[in-house]
Amino acid sequence: MMQRRPAVDIRHLIWVCTALPACFRPSYDHTACGRGDTCPEGFTCRNQICESGNPPDDARIDASVDASVVVDAPPDAPRDAPPDAAACFGLFERICLQSAPSMPLPITSPTMIDTGTSPLCAPIMSGPDVCVLVGTTISIEATLRATGPKPLVLLASNSITILSAGSVDVASHRGAVPETGAGADFTGCPAGIAPGLRAGGAGGSFTGAGGTGGMSVTGGNGGVPGTGGPLIGLRGGCSGQDGDGSMHGNRGHGGGFVLLMAVGAIDHAGVITAAGEGGTGAAANAAGGGGGGAGGMIVLDAPAISGSGLILANGGGGGEGAGNTTPGESGADPTGTAPALGGDGPTGNGGRGGNGSAGAAGGPGTNGVDGTSQGGGGGGGGGAGTIRARSGQDLGSNVSPAVSPF
Repeated sequence: MMQRRPAVDIRHLIWVCTALPACFRPSYDHTACGRGDTCPEGFTCRNQICESGNPPDDARIDASVDASVVVDAPPDAPRDAPPDAAACFGLFERICLQSAPSMPLPITSPTMIDTGTSPLCAPIMSGPDVCVLVGTTISIEATLRATGPKPLVLLASNSITILSAGSVDVASHRGAVPETGAGADFTGCPAGIAPGLRAGGAGGSFTGAGGTGGMSVTGGNGGVPGTGGPLIGLRGGCSGQDGDGSMHGNRGHGGGFVLLMAVGAIDHAGVITAAGEGGTGAAANAAGGGGGGAGGMIVLDAPAISGSGLILANGGGGGEGAGNTTPGESGADPTGTAPALGGDGPTGNGGRGGNGSAGAAGGPGTNGVDGTSQGGGGGGGGGAGTIRARSGQDLGSNVSPAVSPF
């Protein structure tokens, strides 16, 4: 008669197999958990039963919510990879923030920032070396003036509005402290032509040439316009060149760079300027006037852009050459879509400065009318910068130079 084998406690078997790696591991489901809630490989102890298959409903829900945050991360990316859909923005330039904007940014009173040091600049996970001001919405109701070494970016996860009394200013301005706009005086500019004796300085360049400075009657030559520089990256305009002589006119600085980026829309009724600075007139001793700075770069990146505000990236006018004792007049900073005029002072000075460029329409300076044989030449006008917007967007007619789509 065959003897019946004693019953085996399956929990004891599972515990022994857990302790011995070479032991046979059961592959069936719904076994009891071993000591310390241990189960065979691929099983999980739930309510004292070893179960396999899908996690319970609450675990599946948590996983689906978490996965919706990391939308564009690759499948093998770490769980703490930056969420692209939540914190990365831009078509013209991709910028990823450490976190998405969480509150609006209103500019309700005149505000000046240094893009190299301002605490308003948000932390960036990846992208160009810029200062980014962020908000769910950004409303500009007064002047926002940005100086410093880094280009300026305004980034809104919804919309950007510039009211009629508002302005975004990265231009360079004579007499301001500091003079240069954010990201101005691009370091990759081609070298200007060396001035001759008593000559005016060359104008700065970008996408277009300014006017040539005028000569004195028998004295120094006028400054020539600078040649176009490379249209690469996020950059401002080139500075002009100093005139020749011991009391020469100083160069005008180039305009800066600003990028306005909105997921929704940009509505602009105020001023956006990245204009170049006019060159100064020579002081005396028949010295040459300074060349004007080129306009900088303005980019509007949004699926919808409206408004008729001024958008300006013109070059500054060249400075006038001096007579023996009479100072030359400085070139004008751009204030509207017309070319900024070169210095044109009283009779007896040297050559007049060249006009700044407003695109292809930048006019040349004229010869000094009554310059003496010792008069200096006028500085060249600054070249036009560039204004860019998404293809199909109309920025209106109050824009100079003409818009280049991307």
